[in-house]
Amino acid sequence: MPTLSPLGSVPAFYRPAFSVVVIGLFFLGTAPSTGAQTRPAPAFSSSALSPHAVYEDSSFTRAVRRGTRTRSGRPGAKYWQQYARYDIRATLRPSANQLTGRAKITYLNRSPDTLSRIAVHLRQNLFRQDVLPQASVPTTGGMTLHHVEADGRVLRRSDAEPDVGYTVDGTVAWLHLPSPLPPADSVSLAFEWSHSLPPAPADGRQGYEDNVYFHGYWYPQLAVYDDVDGWVAAPYTGQAEFYMGQADYDVRLTVPPHWLVGATGTLQNPNEVLSARSCRRLARARATGTVVPILEEGERGTGRATRSPVGPDSMATWHFSATSVRDFAWGTSNSYLWDATRALVPPSDRRGTPSSNSSDAAPDTVLIHSFYRPTEAARAWPHGARYTRNAVEVLSAYLDRPYPYSSMTAMEGVLQSGGMEYPQVTIMQPWADTLKLAGDLMHEVGHMWIPMEVGTNEKRYVWMDEGMTQFNTARGMRRLYGPGPRPSGRANDSETGQRATYLQGAQRGYEVPLMRPGDDIPRSLYFDLPYDKAAQVFTALRGVVGDAAFQRAYRAFYDRWWGKHPQPYDLFNTFADVTGRDLSWFWHTWLYTTATLDQALVSVETTDDSTAITVSNKNRAPMPVLLKIERADGSTDRHTISVDVWLNGADRHTMTVPSTPSIERVVIDPEEHFPDLDRSNQRWSR
Repeated sequence: MPTLSPLGSVPAFYRPAFSVVVIGLFFLGTAPSTGAQTRPAPAFSSSALSPHAVYEDSSFTRAVRRGTRTRSGRPGAKYWQQYARYDIRATLRPSANQLTGRAKITYLNRSPDTLSRIAVHLRQNLFRQDVLPQASVPTTGGMTLHHVEADGRVLRRSDAEPDVGYTVDGTVAWLHLPSPLPPADSVSLAFEWSHSLPPAPADGRQGYEDNVYFHGYWYPQLAVYDDVDGWVAAPYTGQAEFYMGQADYDVRLTVPPHWLVGATGTLQNPNEVLSARSCRRLARARATGTVVPILEEGERGTGRATRSPVGPDSMATWHFSATSVRDFAWGTSNSYLWDATRALVPPSDRRGTPSSNSSDAAPDTVLIHSFYRPTEAARAWPHGARYTRNAVEVLSAYLDRPYPYSSMTAMEGVLQSGGMEYPQVTIMQPWADTLKLAGDLMHEVGHMWIPMEVGTNEKRYVWMDEGMTQFNTARGMRRLYGPGPRPSGRANDSETGQRATYLQGAQRGYEVPLMRPGDDIPRSLYFDLPYDKAAQVFTALRGVVGDAAFQRAYRAFYDRWWGKHPQPYDLFNTFADVTGRDLSWFWHTWLYTTATLDQALVSVETTDDSTAITVSNKNRAPMPVLLKIERADGSTDRHTISVDVWLNGADRHTMTVPSTPSIERVVIDPEEHFPDLDRSNQRWSR
């Protein structure tokens, strides 16, 4: 079966920044084809490096040797990953704009390694004055650690003595354990901390405005220790997102009276914080599937949705729990309206694995919450609950893997552009345009599959989670709304828009390779490339291997790496394994280079009994040529010119076909699978 070639150890000076080596030999000669004429390839030295091969990184090779990874795209028999359990108590006092928290964390060492230290993310330190973010952010002082301990022993900060207590370097703290943590053992950690929330727009992922507070990466979170790289604790710069491990969370959030809270997980004490009316309405939303207003316009501040707190400080404590999620986020406000409905998805084990008897079982119910302010800027948001429900249902069907959680919450506010995903919850801007809100919710809900469950390293390989999610967004939007324009004339086909965005930059030569780490991608390209170009990569791959083979391989990747941490090589090898094809040339072209595609019809010339069709590959990207030939009798021929023609060095290729019935029209890539720079040179008509 085709796989990537193992390279083994590579000198550090030879490795590109993205830690992937691309070497090999040029292929010489021509592709065998009856009646075909191919311009001879230029002569290259046999020692030249191939532009078509992808070789795995040496750290992945070591993982294969250890048995945690394979070259079939499946996790190895010895695959492992760490786990943690968080018990958190936090209080928000808006009058002081301060959050205080206490956390007890149990860290389970499932690796074969003995650990002497643990990395902890303090991402609120992005807003400290002495930390240099990628873009301008407000200054809050960051996160203050008041107390740190490990297995009951107090750890004191000691930056001057790096092997004692704990050190803080920007947004990462290193805890030096009192005694090493052996395999199959655990350590108990405790933290007390406080911080002020940054004012919007903050870093575009959390913060506060007016009386809306959204808490992202608000607690000390353990970094990932994995089987390929060990500790992965790159600092948070405000640009590239996150790599997080699965954990259980038990969280109690104390907020002012009658403030609404949306969060990761399931509310454990609804009868303590919600009014009897709210509980009845939530039950109706779950039972009927209609969009039920839990708190309506005109009722804000009346306390009709919540119970009055009991206690001297008049605060309310909301208790949430979540099992096997990679993060916990929450938002709260006294300015929100609240709608609820349900989504129905195929029954599963709540980890997204379909039940074996799912055809006979009743569907699972996902409770949908939508929190928003009744403003002109957010006038599309009364549709938010319905759009969130649609996204959960359509993506469950498309990916053939049910939404894995019991609830999904969409919250408006804080952000000024787009949205940000967390497990079971998203925060996004106050959309006024209904189609944009629907698309944004489709995208953020799509992240519940990747990276929330298929746990990619977003910071290093941002194209994986954002590109796949953009691709899934286009599939979901097309299934719901169709490929054509809406009555208003605005296109609703996300795939077409994604291609246009990528091509605009490519035509200007304004690109960097997708395999570049997220923090090294220019901010002006951060959305055009890892989002829209990467989505087009998967669209093009579907055109290369065919829809059926693509769907088998694409879904196999989700199945194999659900709840785990895949590397790009696991994706590459899964496609090779399932399709039986060596696609190294494809991954190299579209991920490791900025090569562009321009396939052109050069000529269509008919003699007595045959027609010669000549095509050229005007740019550097090698791709198969998909030809459609329409004849005078109404029949249609389909031909594919193999990518091997271009891999073998040709830049022009001629194929011959019968001239009768007469040819009326020839088109390259009629379904527009590929992101070609110039479609004006892809059609010939008699």
